[in-house]
Amino acid sequence: MRIFAILVLGLVLLTTVLITQDDATDWLLGYISDVHEHDEHDEHDEHDEHDEHDEHDEHDEHDDENHLKLLSNAQRQELGIKISKARSGILRNYITLTGEIALNEENLVHLVPRVEGIVLKVKKKLGDRVKKGEVMAVLESREVADAKAEYLASLEQLALAQDNYNRNRKLQRRKLISEQKLFEIKQALLEVKIRSQSAARKLNALGFSDAYVKRLPKQSTSSLTKYQMVAPIDGIVIEKHITLGEILSPDVSEFAIAEGTVLSNESSAYVIADLRTVWVNFDVYPSDLLQIKKNKTVIISSNDGIAKTKANISYISPIIDKETRTALIRSILPNPKGQWRAGLFVTGKIQVKTLRARIVVPKTALQNDNTIFIVTKDGYALQPVKVGNSDELQVEILAGLKRGQAYVSKGGFILKADMQKASFAHAGHAH
Repeated sequence: MRIFAILVLGLVLLTTVLITQDDATDWLLGYISDVHEHDEHDEHDEHDEHDEHDEHDEHDEHDDENHLKLLSNAQRQELGIKISKARSGILRNYITLTGEIALNEENLVHLVPRVEGIVLKVKKKLGDRVKKGEVMAVLESREVADAKAEYLASLEQLALAQDNYNRNRKLQRRKLISEQKLFEIKQALLEVKIRSQSAARKLNALGFSDAYVKRLPKQSTSSLTKYQMVAPIDGIVIEKHITLGEILSPDVSEFAIAEGTVLSNESSAYVIADLRTVWVNFDVYPSDLLQIKKNKTVIISSNDGIAKTKANISYISPIIDKETRTALIRSILPNPKGQWRAGLFVTGKIQVKTLRARIVVPKTALQNDNTIFIVTKDGYALQPVKVGNSDELQVEILAGLKRGQAYVSKGGFILKADMQKASFAHAGHAH
């Protein structure tokens, strides 16, 4: 019995131990499961909170990418930003032509000696400014000497003939000579007058003025052989073919004249140009000729730092060039400062069409992606727009901008740069 009692007690203790281990195991498994569920719940809450935060940051970043705060007047002025209101306007289309500055040949003089002679003095050189009537060179000419001598002789003959007529007229009044005799003497006087006038006209043809011819009897004998080449217009010497030392024959065909050289009337000693006006010659294709009319305005510009200017079309050629297949049109351009030089290439623009548009903005307002900064109560926002026709300076807006709406007409690229800078900053922060 005693042994049996001991065995029963051991069995009870063993059972208690086994039951305790199972409970402990179950409790441990339950605890682990609770902890796992709690961690999952916390992680889920944290993930939701993180997603919500990221979404909020992304929303804020999106707002920053498309909006900028308003700037003060001083800030806009410093940055060169201009605000305008959308209005209607006119688009102007132009034909662009290439052209070249040329000398105005209507104000160009080839100074040619009217007599053959030897150059004694050369008073003007290349590039000199000259006034009308100013002496350019002095020649010694036998032809001039003969013409002056003939005129002076005719004056002497005229004086003698006039004196003879006056004396015989007195005699006729006293009936000492017949009227027929007086008539013959008067006829001879008239012939001498005609010869004298003819000699004076000859000197005029050689370039001597009436005032010079009138003073001729009082001049010294040494001046009778001298011929002065004078400037016929105000201008600048652009060519000079008269130098010292070279002697050419009278039948020379080259434009070269030297001091001591025999000159022929086929030689050109100087070329003088009045550069206060110049020609602008443009080449126009036949397809554009119908849109170009005489007296239309041409806007002329060059790439040489000269300010743009305007001129009117003065000539349209009726002939098409066989080689270039273009026609010549020409404008006369004022050139008071002399900056438009012959040979300079220029661009000409002729307005041929105008179009009225409901809304136009300057091209400086339009961004590369066809957006415009509009002004809102909170700042500046990029607004997509639909564009239409355009000209050199303006573009038509078909949609995206209302009449009277404020927008950035100048300096939008500065705002775009600030917006992109802010976008990069947000992207780096998110990363």
